[in-house]
Amino acid sequence: MEKAKPALGAELVIPLLALGFTVYFLYSVWGLEWEAKANGVVIGTALLVLVGAQAARLCVAAARKRMGLGFGPLLAPADALPKRIGMLVVTIAFVASVPWLGLALGLFGALVAGLLVMGVRGAKRVAGVAFAIALACSLLFTVALDSSLPKGPVENLVTRLLR
Repeated sequence: MEKAKPALGAELVIPLLALGFTVYFLYSVWGLEWEAKANGVVIGTALLVLVGAQAARLCVAAARKRMGLGFGPLLAPADALPKRIGMLVVTIAFVASVPWLGLALGLFGALVAGLLVMGVRGAKRVAGVAFAIALACSLLFTVALDSSLPKGPVENLVTRLLR
């Protein structure tokens, strides 16, 4: 019996998503100050180089007929699919809610939801980890870096308290 070939379709998903993310990332930093734009170009270029390397590797494997065109591994194992879909929903909800919730509340909610989707149990553990990460990110981006990320109620309160 012939061994099944690895699936090219499944291998292309992450590079294509990375390419889309990179284009969006470069577009979103283009209007910022030159320091942010320069960092964005460096990071974006690195991502594009990595996507190019992966694409070249896949093209060589396809040309040598070492890979098939299936998407099977993307959906396997079947018992992990609900968690994958759940994390996708959490990520989309986080990105959609950050403009009006701000980084702290949005990240806290996304972390709680993500940890629950992934099976982490214990309300204190979930809330503690989510709170610590959200607090650290909020302090870093709002206070230390004074970034132009969307500010929600928590960031506005911290800004008012620090004045």
